[in-house]
Amino acid sequence: MAYLEQLGVGGVELEYRVTDRFFAGMRAPLLKSGLEVTSIHNYFPFPTRFEKLKPGGDLFLLSSEDKNERQRAVTWTARTIELANDLEAGAVVLHCGRVEMKAGIKKLHRFFEEKLILTPEAQTFTGQKLQEFKSRKRVYLDSLLFSLDRLLPVAEKQGVILGLENRAHYHELPGRDDFELLLAEFDGGPVGYWHDTGHAHLAEQLMIMPPGYLLEKYAPCLAGVHFHDAAGLSDHRPPGTGEIDFAPIKPHLKADIPLVIELKPGTPGADIRKGIDFMKNFLM
Repeated sequence: MAYLEQLGVGGVELEYRVTDRFFAGMRAPLLKSGLEVTSIHNYFPFPTRFEKLKPGGDLFLLSSEDKNERQRAVTWTARTIELANDLEAGAVVLHCGRVEMKAGIKKLHRFFEEKLILTPEAQTFTGQKLQEFKSRKRVYLDSLLFSLDRLLPVAEKQGVILGLENRAHYHELPGRDDFELLLAEFDGGPVGYWHDTGHAHLAEQLMIMPPGYLLEKYAPCLAGVHFHDAAGLSDHRPPGTGEIDFAPIKPHLKADIPLVIELKPGTPGADIRKGIDFMKNFLM
């Protein structure tokens, strides 16, 4: 906690890499520190009983066709929401699942890395995959709607907003136009769009969507932002150390939403400081 205070950090987002055992030890020092818990990234804390599984926001899929997995996703997400209320965090960030398909992500990345992303071959491949995603997504989107329908009353009771995050890969939900359906379905409820700068940049680099598409379309429903920079397909870098132009984002920011710097584990302290200083200047 002292290290975060030295960096001039006033708040933190808690996330899935923190196990319940570790959180049990850090909870008291966190509350004593005076640091604000701005948001919590589902699933938090990571349940030690699932220690053989990889920690992450996709521990259980809210979009799963399997009823049992979907129920686990709802149960453990509800736990995160209740803890957010307990820690006075105003938002919980959700990964919303994916469409099960052979996504061909490595091939798509190879097109980019070999500077072939604009070739007819790459564009045909991308178009076919996006069409497959569109044709297969209905059942997974219905499952996601089912899960959110059960979580929104929990969030409302706990006074917590659910932030639906834009994801890094095209076959993950919500797709670029699915936010519109979800936000309309739960209009008036405690749900909003959570913008991830690096994920949006990645999709734009791979020609999945036009530059600025997501934020321009969903800014009125903005619930929070994960700020990180990127170079090519490498993201979660400190803001100001990559190629993202953050200027178009600034007009959409509201005073009452969490702005979180989200970095790779192991980022050196000096680089973290650069990112924090960049953001302070950016927000002035």
